[in-house]
Amino acid sequence: MAVRTPITLLVLVGILLGAAYYGWQTVINPATEATTTQGPTHASKPTCVKQKQFLKGQEIKAADIVVNVFNAGTISGLAGDALSALHQKGFQMGIAANPPGGVGATNVTVLTDSPQSPEVRLVVSQFLGKVLVRKGPNLAPGIDVVIGQDFKGIAEKAPTTLRLSHDVTTCLHLVTPAA
Repeated sequence: MAVRTPITLLVLVGILLGAAYYGWQTVINPATEATTTQGPTHASKPTCVKQKQFLKGQEIKAADIVVNVFNAGTISGLAGDALSALHQKGFQMGIAANPPGGVGATNVTVLTDSPQSPEVRLVVSQFLGKVLVRKGPNLAPGIDVVIGQDFKGIAEKAPTTLRLSHDVTTCLHLVTPAA
């Protein structure tokens, strides 16, 4: 017992010194990349490095679609929670962050250049309540979803596959740039 006390004290002093060093390094050399608890913000957009072509008649699955969720409401962590719920349904995780200024939503708004694409239709079907689909800025590779103050939630029994009526190319692998 007498030997364990000094060892415990040395371990605690080591942890204290390590934390002090980390804190000092953070003060004198702060990270330049803006981040949230859910991941990088729109300031560090991931890029698509691998795409896949789906042909008419094939089935597109949630696992083939990257989804990004942006929280335009005031409830902290909502984007990360929604993105996690979508990931549990099989979707690929993009980023969860706050949207840039001027981008908002009441319940859910999907920003896209292809409102009728099967990927967008499958993502839209995942949400409860009214979902708006509109043209807007491309915030990150994948389907950009903005959730607002009146976010109703994720539909538990929504389909996670969709049979294609035309050819589609989708992003399969994202890489986030280093800070």
